[in-house]
Amino acid sequence: MNNNILTNFSFDSTQLSSSSFAFSILLSFSLSYLLSKLYKSQSHSLSNPETLARVFPILSIGTTIIIAVVKSSLALSLGLVGALSIVRFRTPVKEPEELTYIFLCIGIGLATGADQYSAAIIGLLLTSFFVYFYNWLSGRKKIQNLIRISVNGINPDEINTLISILSTNCLRVNFNNLSVNNSTKDRFTTMTLSILPNRFIDIDSITKEVSAAFPNASFTIVDSNY
Repeated sequence: MNNNILTNFSFDSTQLSSSSFAFSILLSFSLSYLLSKLYKSQSHSLSNPETLARVFPILSIGTTIIIAVVKSSLALSLGLVGALSIVRFRTPVKEPEELTYIFLCIGIGLATGADQYSAAIIGLLLTSFFVYFYNWLSGRKKIQNLIRISVNGINPDEINTLISILSTNCLRVNFNNLSVNNSTKDRFTTMTLSILPNRFIDIDSITKEVSAAFPNASFTIVDSNY
């Protein structure tokens, strides 16, 4: 009787093919690596894209492994639903673009883990095409968020020097506010501007040039949405 009960409540399962599983992981890594290259070259985010792009292959492979395992067992798939219900991501994704690329990574993992190789490859190719095509229609390779720089301790006659340094390294320089303290002998000035660097790496050039031009001043650089 016990054998009959076990038979009635058993779940169908299939043996996971080692060759198919290895190919799924290899393809998942390859496609997610290409997606990371796409993200780094076409990202609209001003934050360093290298940090997020580095986890794309790992995320995609992890998804592939999960799908490859649970697709062969209904019991495991039901257990996965319960396990994922307790997962909490405590670090918020700041920009929607980051969430979109993470979702694409998961999609690649789902497709390769379910042996839908054509869907994964064609999906990535079409996604890459439309990303480049949309950026071409926008007339600009990258549209980044503005960042804010606040310089404290410069003299009023040094304002043009500051603007010149920023204009050399930035696509845009927008004025925010200017505060002059007349109570001190040197009339120290605080100036805040919103800037759009030519490239992410130009933030380093801006930092060095401002430090060299105003050694006695202090300044901060933050995201304008912070």
